[in-house]
Amino acid sequence: MGARFVLIRPKSIHQWEALGVAYLAAYSYRYGGFSRSDYNFFDGIFDEDEEIIAGCKDAEYIGFSLTTFSVDEALRLMKKIRAVNSDAKIVWGGYAVNGFTEARLLEKWGDQVDYFLQGPGEESWLEVIAGKASGRVIRKQIMAELDRIPYPDRELIKIDRHFEKLRKMGEIRKTSMEMQRSVCPFDCVFCAGSSFAKPNKRSRTAENIVGEMVELRDKWGMDKDSMVLMADAEVFLTPDMYNMAELKIRQQVEFKYGMNVVPSMILAPSQRRTLEKMRESGLTEIWMGVESGPTLMKETGKPITPEKVREAFRITKELGLIRKGYFILGFTPNETEDTIKERISFIEEIDPDEVGFTIYIPVPGSRDYNEELHGAINYAASDEYQNNFTRTITLTNADLHRWQDYLVKYFSDKAAWRQNPTKNRSLQQHRNPGRSGY
Repeated sequence: MGARFVLIRPKSIHQWEALGVAYLAAYSYRYGGFSRSDYNFFDGIFDEDEEIIAGCKDAEYIGFSLTTFSVDEALRLMKKIRAVNSDAKIVWGGYAVNGFTEARLLEKWGDQVDYFLQGPGEESWLEVIAGKASGRVIRKQIMAELDRIPYPDRELIKIDRHFEKLRKMGEIRKTSMEMQRSVCPFDCVFCAGSSFAKPNKRSRTAENIVGEMVELRDKWGMDKDSMVLMADAEVFLTPDMYNMAELKIRQQVEFKYGMNVVPSMILAPSQRRTLEKMRESGLTEIWMGVESGPTLMKETGKPITPEKVREAFRITKELGLIRKGYFILGFTPNETEDTIKERISFIEEIDPDEVGFTIYIPVPGSRDYNEELHGAINYAASDEYQNNFTRTITLTNADLHRWQDYLVKYFSDKAAWRQNPTKNRSLQQHRNPGRSGY
């Protein structure tokens, strides 16, 4: 007899550890009386179809953790799973389902999927497997007390495989965790974050965060030569973050870490003091979405200005942090060759240590997404690095790719991992590449 519950993360270009399903399982242990023996987990980057299908043969519930880019892979696997197990209930969660109305979800995939979990999935998943679901589409908001959520079950998701993969690539020991589960209050045109839950700046307590860090140190060998990538969409420099940094130092948790921040959110004196304390506690990298040069920055929807970006990069350089800047081409119809060229001088001015260039792709849940215009995009063959969809008033898709290639070559000494993996791996001992090096 196989596991009652199978959790699957299909193969995709976006391959972090499946922390989301590790949280679902851990929550069900604590509040539903289930245990790891009730579960099995498969990851498309490691597991072959045959193993996944065999593991689903006796399952009662099969949960898929999905991004927009992995939906087609899930549908392909489900067809094979249904051939051996037509009785299992199929459950979808993740960003792939957050940006649609209930009616649209049921119209698109309702004949193949039994339940859709929108927003944080812990409570919804437990309702489903306990037979208490009140509908097929279940939406939850962020819990008021985040410390109620147990640490994710990293043993279930076989985190050792990720460590081994990185070792074979010649990289340092890295893993990921969340410090906050805040939902960004900003309305960037290209981001689907607001579709996840209502905006908030909730945070786990310092004690709860550092407790998980201690577990990473003691159970998973994350030492001073290791790197933890904070999986938060954005980290806000709240008093909890200052207290976390102090406690991490006191508890002698020595691993390095990196995080996403909005450039304008590190400029206030209190925010800078928090950043300084985090630097003291092992923060070595800052990842900042700049997206544009000065002319189009106002069109991002992000609360940044050229002056704020300049100051953010100056402050973080002064603190000795590795600063990674990310830029999106074609996120507005007003993109031209001149606005792309403008990025060159601006990047040279702010002088990031690493830089990445992507091409905008509209995704469900983002402010700019329009089902009539974008519903036919083949996301299985498209992402923010390669797509044949995006164009502007004056630039074709081929033009955008030509400029992407030009910028990557122009800044080849700074190119982030996806666009220059050999270079970054050779610098690992000096730079400890973080999120973009995962």
